[in-house]
Amino acid sequence: MASHGGLVGFSVTEAGTYRVALGSGAWIDVVRGGKAAASTAHGHGPACSGVRKTVDFPLTPGRYILQIAGNGTPSIAVMVTRLP
Repeated sequence: MASHGGLVGFSVTEAGTYRVALGSGAWIDVVRGGKAAASTAHGHGPACSGVRKTVDFPLTPGRYILQIAGNGTPSIAVMVTRLP
């Protein structure tokens, strides 16, 4: 089985809990300064939404790298959003 991965950079301007939503069950880490952020929740998206996996992280302002590994296809849908 093929395993694909990649990197996505993103910036946080306001401290809070941020949700990473994925279109597959790939493995992820959110990294800043060489250290992975600890996740606080895991879940699934709504049925028929195309969101297969969600992971929440408490983040402070700064630049982050989203590391993706173990994806079964060469592309993946990704969304990072701040929770209310």
